Formats: sequence, structure tokens, C-alpha cells
Amino acid sequence: MADYNSSLPIRTEGDPQEKVQSKIVDFTDPSKGQVVDTDGNAHVEMHGNDPSSTDQVLRLSELGALTPDGVYHAADNSKPGNVGLIASQRDASPSDSTQTERLTSVSNGSKRLLDVSIHDENGQVFSASNPLPVTSVDSEGDEVNAFDSASTVAAGSSADIEYTVSVGKVLKLSQVHVSASGKVKAEIKVESAAGSGSFATKFVMFNSSANPNILASVFENVSVAAGAKVRVTITNRDTSPMDLYCTICGHEI
Repeated sequence: MADYNSSLPIRTEGDPQEKVQSKIVDFTDPSKGQVVDTDGNAHVEMHGNDPSSTDQVLRLSELGALTPDGVYHAADNSKPGNVGLIASQRDASPSDSTQTERLTSVSNGSKRLLDVSIHDENGQVFSASNPLPVTSVDSEGDEVNAFDSASTVAAGSSADIEYTVSVGKVLKLSQVHVSASGKVKAEIKVESAAGSGSFATKFVMFNSSANPNILASVFENVSVAAGAKVRVTITNRDTSPMDLYCTICGHEI
């Protein structure tokens, strides 16, 4: 009697619902079976071939997203995965539907730089007819305009007017104003360090009867260390006692 192929019986595991259960196992080694995690999810490992036809595991980030490598390498990554920047259209409530604007770049020698276009709050480009408003300051930081005076300074005598830089700050000294009703000499000095008592003279200026005010404008700001002093020594070069006035200006950063 000839043999014939017979189908294999389907067996069930002990199960309250009497469901047919199946297993996914390795073809050559059935002991290597697929399992699921605590959420009941089955996991698979995806592979791709590199340029040498070697299997490489598909990389995922910690959030489960693909991790592309956009760096070109002729041997190791000749077909890199690229991620482009997409900008949103100007919208009060940006959403996925407004993310339609591709950014462009310009070439500067060997460098690729993103284009930049500056517009006002209404989206209008700044131009000769729509200029960009600019406020000019001599430095960033907290503004300093320290005024002081010395009363009835005798002829031939001097008075020191000082400003101490705030703790943790650096003063960018930009101007010194000195005024008097008669002739004076103003010597502007900077202390080398907080409490050192060592002063270096930066400027010496004189006024005249025709121009009683002295304005020392410092085009390259002088840096004065935290806790150090700016000292303006004003000498009465006239024949009678008079009041002396001084304002030390700059920004602390």
C-alpha cells in the first residue's frame, strides 16, 4: 500500500477560551521563540545593508524615532539619510499644516550659510523706504551717570571725585564731564584693582574762560574692574575759590 501525505493535527494549549495558540520560532532551532513584552507587544529587529552588503541594525532614538546619519562618507555612508529644516508660514497658530517653507542657503567659499531676511512685525522687509530703527549705545549693560561735586575749592587746590565699580561688574568707561565757573585742570585716573590704591592716569584735560566745560569722550571704552575706582582729580587753576562739578559715564556689564 502506497504511503500518502497526511496533514498534521492542530493542538491547543490549556486556555479558558479554548483558543488555538501558535508560536513563531526559528526554523532551524525551535527553542528560539519570539516573545512579547509586558504590554503584549511583539518586537522585531529591522536590518539594512551597508555599501559592503553587511547587515546593519536600524537605529532608533530613545523616543523610538529613526536616527538618520546625514554625514556623507564615500565608503561607510554613501547614501546618507538627510534631515532638512522646514519653517512655518507666519501664522497666529502655527501647526503641521503651516510647516511648508524650506530654508535656503548661500555659498561663501567653502561655507554654506542660511539665508537671513529681516522683516518688521507686519512681515514687511526692511528697506530704504521701510528702515530698521536702531538705537545707538556705547556699550551694553547698566547705564552709569555718576554725578558729584566739590564745594568752594581754593585756588591752586584739588578735589577728587570718584566712582567705585559695582561688585561683580566691569565698568566700560565712555565719558567724563567736568565743569567749573573758572579755569580748571582735570586728570582722569583708573585704579588697577579693587582696593589697590594704584591709579594710572588715562587723560588730562583743561578748560578755558571761553569753554568752561570739559567733555572727555572715550572712543575705545576703558575697562575698569569690579570694586576698582575711577578718580577724577580736578585742580582749581583760577584765582578764587569755586565749586567743581563732575559726571562719570559708562555702562556696567
